[in-house]
Amino acid sequence: MPHARRRPRPKGANASAASAGAIEMGRAGKLVAGAIVGGMALTIALLAAVDPPAPRASAPPQISGADARPELEGTLRRCRTVTVADPECEAAWEAKRRHFFGQERQDR
Repeated sequence: MPHARRRPRPKGANASAASAGAIEMGRAGKLVAGAIVGGMALTIALLAAVDPPAPRASAPPQISGADARPELEGTLRRCRTVTVADPECEAAWEAKRRHFFGQERQDR
């Protein structure tokens, strides 16, 4: 059984080969493209350097205990500065968390 010979494909038979001829750029074209890109980068850098910086955002507002129940407000205010474990503070923060997430009425 003889081998079937493949017919050779003509040059430019695929899409990349067809478009390669149209985009071929000489040395002068590459220099012009590089100069355009460099000029745009320089313009952006100069604009960024000349514009005054945006004003910084102020410190975030302090979270108050205003949305907490009145009996916890004083405890929470005191517990903001406590740095050691305090069972009363832990209970107050747990109650605040349950209040925040709407879990005050749990069936146990």
